[in-house]
Amino acid sequence: MSTIRLVAEAVRLAGGLAAKEIALFSGEVDRIAGVVSAWTLWGGTIVLLACVSGFLLLMSLVKGLGWLIGSEALAAVIGAAPFALAAILLTGWGLRKMDLRR
Repeated sequence: MSTIRLVAEAVRLAGGLAAKEIALFSGEVDRIAGVVSAWTLWGGTIVLLACVSGFLLLMSLVKGLGWLIGSEALAAVIGAAPFALAAILLTGWGLRKMDLRR
């Protein structure tokens, strides 16, 4: 066989191998994307259910406190106070972090 034929055969075989590698890579990427999207969906569902259950628990605690002290409005203020305090503290911390003079 001549050198030109050998080079042509090597290029043909390399092209076939490259096509097979691309197909294998595409299949792996599809499989990985499916696994990642499934885990993301489950994680999002868990976070959503945790938020909803936390909100329902907070609402029931405020209703119970309102029943105990006889004022649902005062119970709502007491229930919201930790969140308002956290918002104030986080706002102050964020403003300090954004200070351009530091």
